[in-house]
Amino acid sequence: MGICKDCLTRHATFIFFYEVNLDNKVKDLLNSLLMAIEAEREEERNFHINEIKRLSPIEREKKGRALVGLKKQKPTMTITGDYLYRFRKRDRSDFPDFEFSTGDQVIISQYDPLDALNPSGVVYEIGKNYIVVQTSSNLTGGGGRPYRLDLFVNDLTYQRMQTAINLAKSPGSTLIQTILSGAYSANTKSSFSKMPSLNEKQTQGVDYALSCNGFYVIQGPPGTGKTYMGAHLVRELIDSGKRVLISADSNAAVDNLIKKCLDLGIEPLRVGHPIRVNSDLKKYTLDYRVVGHALSLEIQDIEAEIEKYKDRLRELDKPKQKDLRGYSYEEVMNMIKRNQSGRGISKRTLRSMKPYVKTQLKIQGFYDKIKELKQEITDKLMSEAKLVAATNSTCGSELFDNYRFDFNIIDEASQASIPSSLIPIQRADRFVLIGDHFQLPPVVISREAVRLGLSRSLMDYMAGLYPYQMTMLEVQYRMNREINDLVSGLFYSSKLKPHSTVTNRRLKLPRAYSTKPIEFIDVDGREGRRADTKSYFNRREAEVCRDIINSYIEAGLTPEQISVISPYRAQVEDLRAMIPEVEVDTVDAFQGRENDLVIISFVRSNDIDALGFLKDGRRLNVSLSRAKKKLILVGSKVLLSKDELYNSVISMVDYKKIER
Repeated sequence: MGICKDCLTRHATFIFFYEVNLDNKVKDLLNSLLMAIEAEREEERNFHINEIKRLSPIEREKKGRALVGLKKQKPTMTITGDYLYRFRKRDRSDFPDFEFSTGDQVIISQYDPLDALNPSGVVYEIGKNYIVVQTSSNLTGGGGRPYRLDLFVNDLTYQRMQTAINLAKSPGSTLIQTILSGAYSANTKSSFSKMPSLNEKQTQGVDYALSCNGFYVIQGPPGTGKTYMGAHLVRELIDSGKRVLISADSNAAVDNLIKKCLDLGIEPLRVGHPIRVNSDLKKYTLDYRVVGHALSLEIQDIEAEIEKYKDRLRELDKPKQKDLRGYSYEEVMNMIKRNQSGRGISKRTLRSMKPYVKTQLKIQGFYDKIKELKQEITDKLMSEAKLVAATNSTCGSELFDNYRFDFNIIDEASQASIPSSLIPIQRADRFVLIGDHFQLPPVVISREAVRLGLSRSLMDYMAGLYPYQMTMLEVQYRMNREINDLVSGLFYSSKLKPHSTVTNRRLKLPRAYSTKPIEFIDVDGREGRRADTKSYFNRREAEVCRDIINSYIEAGLTPEQISVISPYRAQVEDLRAMIPEVEVDTVDAFQGRENDLVIISFVRSNDIDALGFLKDGRRLNVSLSRAKKKLILVGSKVLLSKDELYNSVISMVDYKKIER
């Protein structure tokens, strides 16, 4: 049974259409994932609903998930015709701390925030005392009553994942089904032609991906330059005449790969909401390219005409709703042209409406023309682009329905669930997954969704089915030898090696300071737990971290050289309050980042030997691999050493006890 290398998807679909039924293993997988998506959606939705019900408006505002007592200003318009509303506190005071960020979905209300008829919007811009929200329709509320904004679930992503799963189950997706079943005859070859900018394993990854007959997986452990290598893969594909779609689960990951591509002289067409795109990359977005297109001059002329007709409209009497009797403006104009009366509406009344209705329809015609021109520009830009970039979810929008790509490259693929990854790969003939399934998995909040498989990435799934269809990068450019050897021995079978330029990295410190690159500080603290968030903290560990930081700053390090990470949000909040001058974040948020000195606060310390999600080795891998020159671990030796993995860590590093 042959495979057409020039048209893999269509040819393979033709081959297997009558020969392969939906494999039971694949059927169970896809059905479980459909249930998992629904469970996750309900979990997120219920979280917000229950909090809105349980807390007063002021209490939810204190949590950072609502803004109350707001006044809206008159809207402005975006280039795509959406409305931009600026909200401020009615007393014009600064906002309290909140979790809103650009791109978040919000509910806009004046009465009950859970009313199904409330409009929703997307956060467009944030200032210290204002927030701009983009909506698709005009906000008609009024009466002087204050507005309220609530963070809420973004349902569109869930819908697109469900669509992707259902498409994968359809008869036309037999290639995807065969790949997921493990029965696909995957193969590749390499010319091993050395690429001067890449090391041997990076070159191998690019070569094998270029010549794969369906898919390829590239595992990039911490600091191995997987995104840098991914950009070189993009360049090779485009130079060979291929159309490429690059994607990732997050906008940040998409933009990181775009920046690497730009360094190589490759300009993308970035699809997605401009407010979610890195500010340096906005000029590459579809929206901005539409504005810069030659046909936009015609759009500007039409918009000028619209303003003229709007001025005329203000001078005319607007028909009252009771006089229209439920008729649309189009129906009214048709009756006027035919010299007819309508149900409960006389010819005379119709004639009196004519100036306003005719002008309004003229304006609507202008808007329809603008929409046609923008669609024409969009089609031209999308069809001509050699490199298109978007999040996995955005690839499920109708905008992509008429376009196909030779390759889809998913970066940070280990952080994307199987349904998320299925969205973009079904837009391409071949796909490449780049990431590290030994680091953090997709974020899932529902335990039921985890049980049903939503927290497993397609990369992890494929690595298990097709281990021979994967290259692991083996040279890292971040950690010194000692930190590298710890991470490499624990997680990568000692295959990960430091590049010669980083092997001997050290902090420059006075002689009184330890020269050991890794230290474990044993702290006899006690964990606590926040009543509202259920997140853990350890006050004594936080104090020890503060003292360590002050000591190293006195020794000559700058605050910018130091980062503190912890698995628990409550500990992060306490540390930020104690040491505001130093970067502090959760392990999950710190993936992909690095610093000279990294301090880890493990938090857990109890008499019941409970480690919680500290037991996840992937989270520990991320934690240990952030430091370039020195790594300090702060935790309870008594508790951590009872776990085999943590005991291995403690036995391999320099140890010091901190007494109360």
